[in-house]
This record gives sequence, structure tokens and C-alpha cells, in this order.
Amino acid sequence: MHAARFIGDQPRDSEGSVLYRGVEEHLDAFLEQEFRDFLTCGVLAHGFARLRCADCAFERLVPFSCKGRGFCPSCRAAPGACA
Repeated sequence: MHAARFIGDQPRDSEGSVLYRGVEEHLDAFLEQEFRDFLTCGVLAHGFARLRCADCAFERLVPFSCKGRGFCPSCRAAPGACA
């Protein structure tokens, strides 16, 4: 289905929009950060929380996740699914 065209309608200038320029200028930095975060996701050496049972003193180390929704296959899953 085609959108109705009106007399005097101008095609949109996507490349001149603020959004377009912002994405164009910052996309490489964003992608680099996404990949760097992915490489540290779930790795104990990059940070963790220590959980300890108050009753039996059992301890578990839980690595931090990147919480990325773009690239990381673990963090793209449902919230709380990350290791």
C-alpha cells in the first residue's frame, strides 16, 4: 500500500536529519563497545558478585553480564537469563 502523495510534498531528507548524522558519526564507536562488552560478559576476571547462603555458608561467584541487547546471545535472551 502506498502512502498518499500531496501536491508540494517533498521526499524526506534522511541523510540531512540529526538522527542520520548521529548514527553515522557514532555507529563505529557503539559497535566497538558492544563487542568489547561481549568479550567480558560472564568472565569472572572482569567482575563478579559473591553470594553466600546465610544458613549453610555455601558460596557462589556470579560473573557480571554486559546486559547488551544488541550482540550478546546470552543477554539478548529474556531478562535474568545471563550467566
